[in-house]
Amino acid sequence: MEPLFWSLGIATTIYLSWNVATRISNKIAGFSTVGFWLFWTLGGSAWFGFSILTGPLFFVQMTVIIVVFYLSFKMWKNKNLINDLKKNLKKIDNQNFNSNINNISNNEIKVIENAKDHRKFLLKTLDQAKKTIVIFSGWLTDYSVNEEFRNKIKSCLDRGVDIIIAWGYKKSGSISSEHKNAGEKAVRELQEWTASNKTKGTLETFYFPNHSKILICDTKYAVMGSFNWLSNSGGSENEERSYIIYNRSFIEEELVEIMKNLYDPKKPLSRRQLMKNFVPFSRY
Repeated sequence: MEPLFWSLGIATTIYLSWNVATRISNKIAGFSTVGFWLFWTLGGSAWFGFSILTGPLFFVQMTVIIVVFYLSFKMWKNKNLINDLKKNLKKIDNQNFNSNINNISNNEIKVIENAKDHRKFLLKTLDQAKKTIVIFSGWLTDYSVNEEFRNKIKSCLDRGVDIIIAWGYKKSGSISSEHKNAGEKAVRELQEWTASNKTKGTLETFYFPNHSKILICDTKYAVMGSFNWLSNSGGSENEERSYIIYNRSFIEEELVEIMKNLYDPKKPLSRRQLMKNFVPFSRY
């Protein structure tokens, strides 16, 4: 029974150390405990007057350390992500998200950092979307709406993806009117191309005051954070951080809110009418 108690003791100390690490937002305690038990198992026990483990007991103890470390570290990482997300709720500035944060589990959230990775994710979304893409951005410029972006939009429309693009924040900061005008012209040309080619998908654009930074792909995921999808080409050195949400219920609620804001509030659509644009009609 002694090896069993040793294994339980090791597992408990590793778990507790990572629990402490979660509370103080510092992973040193967790790594230190794991490091100590690895040192002990690999022969360090002799320094304390204990015998060195060999044979099956060695492999059992190493397995316990590795498995409990993996599970504990994953727990720490997920809880740390949720805490980080809650600290950045003001930056996300989305009422629906704020009210649903406690209903979104740890494993339904991932993070995108830096402008380059955001841009890659946007282009990947355009490649993978099957039914609908929604892009909200404070500004729109030809930096982002470049030839690569336009070609991917055309590919989406050809294969039947419906696209909604919205922008129009009044304060433009350092963005010149030249690049804004060129970006808007490129979008108008995309709409003309869509109409003349009678594409399977539709392209709808909306210009209205908003500072949202949202990317939604079908009902698969929604991305919210600091990145302006339609004005940033990924070359910016500014710190960017967004959260990918895989919670379907939240995404469907967000789509309903978006559609209500975009279309005539005097002629409200039912949830069934709104959602048929995004998911199989049989679900409603």
